Amino acid sequence: MFPTDLVARLKCPYTGSPFELEMGDGHAIEYGVLRSQGGRFPIISGVLRLLIDELRAPLVDLITKGHEQDALRGALEVPVVMRRGVMLDRLWSGITQRLPLDAAVRTGTPGKRRLYKRITRSHATFRELAAEVDSGAWAKWQTLRFSMPTFLPVYALAHMARGRRTILDFGCGLGHSAFLMKRLSRDAQVICADYSFTSMYLARRYIAVDAACICLDGDYPLPFAAHYFDCIFSTDALQYIEAKIGLAREFERILSSDGVITLAHLHNRLSPVVAGSALTASGYDGLFEGMQRRLYPEDTIVSDYVASGTLNLGRQCTPQELNQALSGLSLVAARTDAIFTSRAGLLDAYIEAMRHPELNPAYEITQEAGALTLKRGIGALYAVERTIETCKILPLHARVQLPSPGSADILARREADRDGLRELVRRFLVLETPDLYW
Repeated sequence: MFPTDLVARLKCPYTGSPFELEMGDGHAIEYGVLRSQGGRFPIISGVLRLLIDELRAPLVDLITKGHEQDALRGALEVPVVMRRGVMLDRLWSGITQRLPLDAAVRTGTPGKRRLYKRITRSHATFRELAAEVDSGAWAKWQTLRFSMPTFLPVYALAHMARGRRTILDFGCGLGHSAFLMKRLSRDAQVICADYSFTSMYLARRYIAVDAACICLDGDYPLPFAAHYFDCIFSTDALQYIEAKIGLAREFERILSSDGVITLAHLHNRLSPVVAGSALTASGYDGLFEGMQRRLYPEDTIVSDYVASGTLNLGRQCTPQELNQALSGLSLVAARTDAIFTSRAGLLDAYIEAMRHPELNPAYEITQEAGALTLKRGIGALYAVERTIETCKILPLHARVQLPSPGSADILARREADRDGLRELVRRFLVLETPDLYW
């Protein structure tokens, strides 16, 4: 559901004019229409869609006529990695060009119809859904996201959300980072924003279920009032935005006086791995001139978290260290330098926040008397073994002293054997997951 009280706090990203609720009532809106001087925009299955494209008018029309499920099917995009669906959709587009646009949207492409049928199943878990899609790559990426090497710095940096009131997760994908931040700051209002409507739908249903979800284009101004957020977070997204300086200035505009901007896993342009239009460390630094900011090698953030459960933002990194950080960079920015201190106890805070811990699904589990044997069934880029001091994370094999892999037995270790549970957490053998994930 999209919270009604949030509507008055938004403005049109294309005209700057306020929004009015044209259709929809109650405290939360499942299907409705917002109006501004920039036009009419649909709320579909609780997701506000603020894109100006050829689908906008027919989607609004379908909602006003009560054809809500047709609007949901029409708004879905088939992820590019689902190759079969994309190929069928391209063939179908030649046929639908002969139809009126509203009829084409209502009918939907073969890929959209198949995706709609799968994701609207009422009792399916996310893992069951992912197992049925046309692409094993997409399924692995999403179900194993919580322990992928590129996601690991989020575990430390998500603690920047603790104690915050309003959190924006920009370019959130399916909401994995938002989920971790909400666990650590349960009273905060979290808003997820991403270009993909399908991602927003899945985030709201499975992963970031308490968040308000907005589908938007990051190359335009953001639809939020000045100084609205005290935490702006983004991971693995900025390199895919063309108007980077515009987005950085928007982040600064909507940040509160005591707020913090945290950008995890920025691709380094000096890396041989090409991703979007990545910048060098100095390029990212230049986007936030006028603010206090620091950049960190991603591997260093992960190492501190694993070795000692800390996040050392007091560190000053040299240009040479940053240029050599080919695995990725992270940036933290604020209006004052008070934010740049060392934080300890991160592993214990994560353990205290757990409600639904699970053994890492990257492992095959064999149950024996009073213990579990784990064998990792997936390799890079989804999981990579690495030794940090004396701790081996994401090992190929592990033996865990648990009577069963269930959440109840893992949570019991929180009181009975905190040190043992901490060891499993820092090795990423135990992960906190959404209730409907598995």
